[in-house]
Amino acid sequence: MQWKALALAIEALSWIELKRINERLALRKTAKQLDIRDEAILRQAFRLIMEVTRRRNALDHLAAQALDQESLEDLNLGVRSFLRIYISEVKYGDITFKEVVKMAELAREILGSRELSTVEEALDLIPHLDIQLEGFSDDEATALRTFHPAWFVRYCRELLGREEALRLLQVPDLPTYIRINSLKGAEGEILESLRREGVELEGDSGLEHAFRVVNQTCPLNLLRTYREGLFTVQDKASVLAGLVVAPEPGMTVLDVCAAPGIKTGHLSQLMGNQGLILSLDFSERRLKIWKREMGRLGVENAVPIRGDARKPGAFPDVKADLVLVDPPCTGTGTFNRVPSGKWRLSRRSINKMMSIQRRILDNCAEHVREGGSIVYCTCSITAEENERVIQDFLQVHSEFKLIKAKPRIGLPGLMGQAEAQRLYPHIHRCNGFYIVKLARS
Repeated sequence: MQWKALALAIEALSWIELKRINERLALRKTAKQLDIRDEAILRQAFRLIMEVTRRRNALDHLAAQALDQESLEDLNLGVRSFLRIYISEVKYGDITFKEVVKMAELAREILGSRELSTVEEALDLIPHLDIQLEGFSDDEATALRTFHPAWFVRYCRELLGREEALRLLQVPDLPTYIRINSLKGAEGEILESLRREGVELEGDSGLEHAFRVVNQTCPLNLLRTYREGLFTVQDKASVLAGLVVAPEPGMTVLDVCAAPGIKTGHLSQLMGNQGLILSLDFSERRLKIWKREMGRLGVENAVPIRGDARKPGAFPDVKADLVLVDPPCTGTGTFNRVPSGKWRLSRRSINKMMSIQRRILDNCAEHVREGGSIVYCTCSITAEENERVIQDFLQVHSEFKLIKAKPRIGLPGLMGQAEAQRLYPHIHRCNGFYIVKLARS
């Protein structure tokens, strides 16, 4: 383990806890702060960050055993972050005793021997400890074994049943997917260019332009083909959303909560850069990313609009043929890829998000022409943010009805919503996702 990688990981984990930001943003912020650009060091640091964040509850459980009378919360933030890294590597990593000793030496250099002295005894004890599950309920024990909050384990069990919930909670790492950008060239030529750059791909049945990454020789965003906008990294569930929207050249499309623009780029591709996409988002920072992404992908028919979709006045004065609504959500379907989300949320977060989603969807209804449609999707598996939102919407807006949209690669929705689709990480090898199409009569 390199000194810089460990320092990066300690600092980034501290930012995640302090500012409640995600792993990639924390790494970018810390790398800029420490002026570290070496890709090998960044990759090593990111692995440490992800492994720690994924297992945080189990690591903290073991830390509490090792610290005995002292509380983990009483430790200096940097020491706390290092202790989690140390436990993760010692208990769950493939690390030799010599490497364990070296890691502790590096931490003394980074944090100072005086700061680390508060946990020296714990460092000696940790290799000999195991998680003790006596006295825990079944949900609490499952939470420690599968590295999830107990509230989420309980929620999944109630939603899916115990056996299916366990399969979901124990899902291994998910594949990476890309979408070939035909705005920049023929698919066959782009695939050949990717092959020459060392990227091995497999197509995904039923999803046009979507491919699963089987092998790669370097990070995808460093490839020439990426810089030139010939492809973008996009989960297959997200690709499905664009295909269900199914915009045609010349249409007017309203893309709500659009930044950073992954779906906007796909809509433009399906429209052949003809027609108009109005991309509404509240975040100025995310809209800057949206603009860069549209430039990279060669999108010419999309216009950014800054506004809060929770407020009716934020919307442009338009009756769109199609509206894509991808509102803020708890992201419970993305815990594999963004594990920090698990520890920021609580059961109450679901109802808070549901309230926001209802307001946004209600506002969207006013901007769909007769004969047009809305596609609503989230990367959450909760019923409240999905079926319940749609159920409540249909009770108020009788002019809309559910329709069965293609392609269909997911399972039917819950609560009798057979027209909707649900995707689960353990079944479909992608983000957990809900998607439904609502036609206006």
